[in-house]
Amino acid sequence: MANLALHAYDEASSDSYGFKHYFKDDELDKFKLAMSTIQQNNDPTNAPYNFIINCDPTGEVLKDCKNGEGSYAITDPTVPQDDNDHKSIWLCPLFFTGDQTKNDLPNTEDADKLKAWCDQKDYTFFTTAGHTLLHEITHLDAMAKKWLPEEANDQGEHGTEDFAQGSRPIFDARQLKVLVDNDPGRDDVPAPRLNAESYAGAATELWAQRFCKKDFIPPKTGYQT
Repeated sequence: MANLALHAYDEASSDSYGFKHYFKDDELDKFKLAMSTIQQNNDPTNAPYNFIINCDPTGEVLKDCKNGEGSYAITDPTVPQDDNDHKSIWLCPLFFTGDQTKNDLPNTEDADKLKAWCDQKDYTFFTTAGHTLLHEITHLDAMAKKWLPEEANDQGEHGTEDFAQGSRPIFDARQLKVLVDNDPGRDDVPAPRLNAESYAGAATELWAQRFCKKDFIPPKTGYQT
C-alpha cells in the first residue's frame, strides 16, 4: 500500500494516463498530497493518523462482512472525537479468500515475476491487497482531511465515498471521470477526488505505468464480478 502510494506520487502528472484516466487536471495537487499522506503513514514515528486494522475472517462481527459477500473491507468513516480515538478498517472474509486480494504487486527486482504480472490479460489483478487497503484508507476522516480539508459531508466527515463502485469499481471510477469530462456542469456527478476507487485505481495504474511501461485499459466485463 505504501509502495503504491510512493510510486503514484512520483509518477503522477497532468500528462500521465494513470492519473488522467481517473482525475481532472485541477485535482493533481490533492491527489499527490493524498499519496504523500498515505505513504507517510507507513512510518509509525511520523504517522499523520494512527488507525486500527481488525480482521473479521468469519464474518461474525460485522453484518456487511457476513458470508464473504460483497465487501473486501469496511472502514469507519466517522470523525474521531480526540487524538486517542483511532478508527478501524475491518478486513472481511472476502479479503482473505478472494482471488484478487490474495495477490499483491510483484517484486520489481524479480524480472520474471514482474514480466508475468505485466503480461497478464485478465485485469482482475488490479485489485491487489495493497490496492484495497489504499482504497479503504481514503475513507478515514482524519486521513482525507489532510487533502480535503474544505470538503465534508453533512456529518462533517472528510473521507471519500464509494460513488462509483458497482461490480466493476475500476471501470466505474474511469466512467466517473468520463461523465465529469463530458458534462462538468452536472450537479449529480461527484468530483473524482471524492471517490475512493479513483485513488486506488490511479495508484495501481501509475505503478503499472512505471514498471510495466504500458497503459492498461481494463475491459468493461470480466473482472471483479
